[in-house]
Amino acid sequence: MKQFLLVLFIVPFHYLASAQADQSMDCSILKKGTFKYVGLEDTTAYFTIKKSNHVEYHEGGKYQIKSKLKWLNPCQYQMEMLSNTIPDFPFKPGDVMLVTINKIEGNTIYYTSEVNKQTWEGVLKKIE
Repeated sequence: MKQFLLVLFIVPFHYLASAQADQSMDCSILKKGTFKYVGLEDTTAYFTIKKSNHVEYHEGGKYQIKSKLKWLNPCQYQMEMLSNTIPDFPFKPGDVMLVTINKIEGNTIYYTSEVNKQTWEGVLKKIE
């Protein structure tokens, strides 16, 4: 019984603490603009966000990924892929990626992404 009560206390407390941490960081930089991946092999890769629309461009715009965003809190969103023209891409339309913003320094954004049980960290730079 004590363990059950402890879980009832810790789980809501942990949730509130993480929600407060998300709200203390201003992630509005990601709501609209053009962003470039830092450290990606394809140095021409970039994406735009306008409201809930996300379009990613690779190889100078030769290939595109289109997605819809759903903001879960100020610093976390789900991105559902709608279409993709990149050959042999490992994800398909309908896959949902969870993106969590970890830190923002000026126009540089550090994030963690998770899709289909795969997780990685990355860095973005807002260019427009």
